Amino acid sequence: MRLLSSALVAALALAAPAMADDATAKKPKATYNKKDTKTVTATVKSIDVPTRHVVLTTADGKDHSFTVGKQARNLPQVKVGDEVIVQYQEALAVEVNATDPTKPLPGPTEAVATDRSELGKKPEGVVARTVTLNGTVEAVDMEKKIAIIKGSGGNTVEVKMQHPERWENVKVGDTITAKYSEALALSVQPATPKPPTKGKPKAPPAK
Repeated sequence: MRLLSSALVAALALAAPAMADDATAKKPKATYNKKDTKTVTATVKSIDVPTRHVVLTTADGKDHSFTVGKQARNLPQVKVGDEVIVQYQEALAVEVNATDPTKPLPGPTEAVATDRSELGKKPEGVVARTVTLNGTVEAVDMEKKIAIIKGSGGNTVEVKMQHPERWENVKVGDTITAKYSEALALSVQPATPKPPTKGKPKAPPAK
């Protein structure tokens, strides 16, 4: 958790937050949102159901060998030539807010959700994970371009400001909430049937 906390807080140093003025004090002082999605398509080159060993070939022609865990209950439905589509999505949302003395700093939370296909169907499913971390600004040194963030668990992280001007509205005691989420979706599609091969046209009979 400490490494993850460091990564999320460090992301704030690279952010381009939109600062709020005094008239909108109830809104976050700074916000940062980033989302990235990657999709990989591969073809099943070989599969050994008893050992659960699978070899996939990606579009660049490279083979990737691995063993599928027993949680993939529909592995026997996968055939050589099937197409595997994997989509990975990662998102980070960070907010800086003025401290509220009436509310204690929440501890870290983690939520995991899964969904998979019914027995007997081609494998497909989604695994989603969301981690929320909270911290308090312990120190802001604009000359040294360093900020100290203390997490709700008591650990501290030193952040080097990549853009000090973005920290001008951030004060000691402000709270930082970082929400990191990732989702992996996988589906297996039947191999596309190949069109029948046309034979060579027969030569006309000799006259």
